[in-house]
Amino acid sequence: EFAMGSSTEHSAYGPTRNPWDLERIPGGSGGGSAAAVAAFEAPLALGTDTGGSIRQPGAVTGTVGVKPTYGGVSRYGLVAMANSLDQVGPVTRTVLDAALLHELIGGHDPLDSTSVDQPVPGLVEAARQGAAGDLSGLRVGVITELQGEGYQAGVLARFHESLELLTAAGAEVVEVSCPSFVHALATYYLVMPCEASSNLAKFDAMRYGLRVLPEGVDAPSAEQVMRATRDAGFGDEVKRRIILGTYALSSGYYDAYYGTAQRVRTLISRDFEAAFGRVDVLVSPTAPTTAFKLGEKLDDPLAMYLNDLATIPANLAGVPGISLPSGLADEDGLPAGFQVLAPAMADDRLYRVGAALEAALHDRWSGPLLDKVPALEGVAR
Repeated sequence: EFAMGSSTEHSAYGPTRNPWDLERIPGGSGGGSAAAVAAFEAPLALGTDTGGSIRQPGAVTGTVGVKPTYGGVSRYGLVAMANSLDQVGPVTRTVLDAALLHELIGGHDPLDSTSVDQPVPGLVEAARQGAAGDLSGLRVGVITELQGEGYQAGVLARFHESLELLTAAGAEVVEVSCPSFVHALATYYLVMPCEASSNLAKFDAMRYGLRVLPEGVDAPSAEQVMRATRDAGFGDEVKRRIILGTYALSSGYYDAYYGTAQRVRTLISRDFEAAFGRVDVLVSPTAPTTAFKLGEKLDDPLAMYLNDLATIPANLAGVPGISLPSGLADEDGLPAGFQVLAPAMADDRLYRVGAALEAALHDRWSGPLLDKVPALEGVAR
């Protein structure tokens, strides 16, 4: 449904289920890609990450999800939700697989005006280097604002265990404050609906796509056809975001809402710049909780939006991020995710750190986490 929502319950084809527990969500909006990879239905998949839609599904399904640097992978052909936020990236079962796919799809594309004309850093080489387990000389910053209240105890436990493994691999771990991150959620839910409202205006029943004629009208006007088509073709979450965005962009509110959000977005980017002046990468839990049950938050959109709390800042600033499994939460035995963020065009750092942590966690969990998916017992991998 135009890549909207943190649970994949808004899909036009119905909800996707999490292979770890078929009564739970697989994250969103890339839950279909993550569930297919976690269920061994596909070895690799692609997703689009606008506010965490690759990384958050990766966290709750025990897969690896990467949001590349904005402009590092071509967006040509992508149906845009929010042009300044959307980024295509890999969903895989291992960090090395993600690096291989990322190198394949990355690079400059003259057909995409947002594409960065720079070579792709050595991602596969970085992943293989990281897998050796030596992170000596690397400074890791733990984002103070992305942990604590609102985070599930089991998720935080796995996160702190992962920090210990990074320290054991030779990394120096320090606390880093990014004060503007507390405003990231509110900023995102102004910028994104505004851009979505603008992008979805082209679905007008006139030029392409769905066309629905209003019932009981012999010679409907263009406006009547447009209204009937958009009513039938857009789901509740899409309509909600169009209304929010159109309101925020309307006369008298543009500067108060959209303009202010863009100024706060600049502050978030400056926080990243200051942090990366002190450390090589930043880390946090990927999502505050493990997968929640289907239908649990459908009636509470604000609670649903909180799932993107830790992933949104990267999209607002255009920096790359990776989520990889950090283990199973004690409360429910479901996967938790560990997020690594790097400066723009330094995607190789994600793979070095991710591969080192993956190797250490492999030893701790006696093999790949996805070998423990209950719904896949007896399934040939």
